[in-house]
Amino acid sequence: MTLEQLAAHSGVAADKIIAYTKAGLLPCKDVNAHFSADDEYWLDMVNCFLENGSSVEDLKDLMPLCEQCAAQ
Repeated sequence: MTLEQLAAHSGVAADKIIAYTKAGLLPCKDVNAHFSADDEYWLDMVNCFLENGSSVEDLKDLMPLCEQCAAQ
């Protein structure tokens, strides 16, 4: 799905998705690429962490570890 479709489907503003992608928080590392259902899952997880007090800086270290564990 496109950035706009992901934003509409997830309820997260496109500019936030761009910021999260550029920060390396989503598996898709290119905002011009198509996002997958996996990206939407990770976006939901990122939002959950942020809503519960984590910072983007905290997640820059945490999310790659989560992705590694999920791939195993």
